[in-house]
Amino acid sequence: MKTIDALIALTEAIRLARLELACYQDSECRGTPEWTLKRLDELLRNKDIDAAMNAIDPNAESPSIVPHNAERQRTASKQ
Repeated sequence: MKTIDALIALTEAIRLARLELACYQDSECRGTPEWTLKRLDELLRNKDIDAAMNAIDPNAESPSIVPHNAERQRTASKQ
């Protein structure tokens, strides 16, 4: 996959994910948490997005969702 194609695929996935989140927050559209998570999973965890991510940086790993400082603070507060 070319870099430009990867960027287009990732941008489109982000755009669609934002629409799903907007629908979840919109009282007229109001998606359920289960539906929203299902759609986000379909949009962000598929072979096309994996290929696009690999094209941008093949050696990149997903970052931790727990900040390093938060982990240290949690550990320190248990003592």
